[in-house]
Amino acid sequence: MIVIHSEEAFSGRASVVALGMFDGVHIGHQRLIRTAVKLAKEMDAQSIVCTFDRHPLSLLCPERAPEPVLSLEENLRKFERLGADVALVKPFTREFADMLPEDYLELLVDGLRARAVVIGENYTFGREGRGNAQMVKLLATKYGYRAKIVEPVADAEGMISSTRIRALLRKGLKAQAETLLQLDDEGRT
Repeated sequence: MIVIHSEEAFSGRASVVALGMFDGVHIGHQRLIRTAVKLAKEMDAQSIVCTFDRHPLSLLCPERAPEPVLSLEENLRKFERLGADVALVKPFTREFADMLPEDYLELLVDGLRARAVVIGENYTFGREGRGNAQMVKLLATKYGYRAKIVEPVADAEGMISSTRIRALLRKGLKAQAETLLQLDDEGRT
């Protein structure tokens, strides 16, 4: 897997882009990334996982920034094991935070030659978090990509999320948290 830090560094001819923060790469994230990898193979494109060099709240509201579930290096190793061709680790800056979500989608299409965008149903992006799955679907025709929305993954305890995993870790329930983070190498997530 190749790691890049800007859209301009992508040299492939086409991509399928997975959007998310992907902190910890829990089983919900794994489903989203595997969806992008599978779609990229079907479309003869490269799969790109787009994430950030730090949690957005560390810039926007540092006092509310959560501790990382896993380090960036650990997350990158998981991306690679899931079959991603490229990881775009975007520096999260004030300028990037102020970007309109429509402009970000256009940047993905132009810079990464995105033929598909895969996004979780509850993921938000762009200025004030105004970009979301609905916007990705609405702008698909305008920008010429296929939109794929991935539903959240839940178990008997509720929706699986990085927030839930942090709560388990704070309570000392490491084994339960690790279960939600475990890579299923056979693709059953």
